[in-house]
Amino acid sequence: MHLTLIRAAVIAALSFSAPVLAQTKAAKSETYKDIIEKAYNLSLQKDRQQALNILANAIQKESRTPAVAELKKTVQDIGHVFFSDKAQSLYETAVSMRRTDLQQSQIKMNEALRIEPDNFEILNEAARLMIAKNDCASAAELVQKQLRVINFDEELNLTMAQALACQSKWAEYLLLFDAYGPKKSTLAKYWWPLETERYLAAKNTSKAQESLASLKKLDPKYPEYFYWQWRIDQGLQKKNKEDALKYVMTCKNISANQYRQYMMDPALCRRTTEVDGELKGMNGSAE
Repeated sequence: MHLTLIRAAVIAALSFSAPVLAQTKAAKSETYKDIIEKAYNLSLQKDRQQALNILANAIQKESRTPAVAELKKTVQDIGHVFFSDKAQSLYETAVSMRRTDLQQSQIKMNEALRIEPDNFEILNEAARLMIAKNDCASAAELVQKQLRVINFDEELNLTMAQALACQSKWAEYLLLFDAYGPKKSTLAKYWWPLETERYLAAKNTSKAQESLASLKKLDPKYPEYFYWQWRIDQGLQKKNKEDALKYVMTCKNISANQYRQYMMDPALCRRTTEVDGELKGMNGSAE
């Protein structure tokens, strides 16, 4: 529904902009509104990358906050809209298959990516699938190509941070955390599992617990909260069967809508086999 609404809004904007651009402009210098119109017109021609290029250049040169905000909103509109019904259909099919068949999900998403290689929705999900399959360097490379053009998109930077965390490249990850982390992001809850992992890797259990507490405050039902609480207690030599069971059962019983709610996390419910095995080793049962 969200993507459909975005698409409808952009198509409406394109329809409005095209005739305006068809007129000969008398002004010698372009305003930021002229550039927005030009970007929408390029989108109407399905030249998304060129549209993003001129918007990115305009943002670099623009100093007025309202103008920058409007330019960035246009980037979001153009970056996330689907130009092809087939690409959108493949994307939706891939998302629906991600939980149960990662391989087939990736095949469908790669098909969508070939049709619309600069669509932010497809790019992010294709990278998340790579991370889920532990092909993290490829995920980082895919996202980095788009970040060279548009370096401020929150979701692209989150996906890059996830790819770096997957490779334990914590120094590079921290650069993104400082610029786009939870204090500055509307996607805060997806950063806290990464922070928990970072601190556990550094054997800083107290900071890991603080990060996880921040996640719980934002969303106590986030499935990965239970996994990381279990991991922290494991490091403290504590048996935490309760959170282990919650993680396994939450992931086993998660609905399609709930899964989609958390799909920005490429590790979502990917560790049930690990936790289930530990439970059985404790003479417990996840059933």
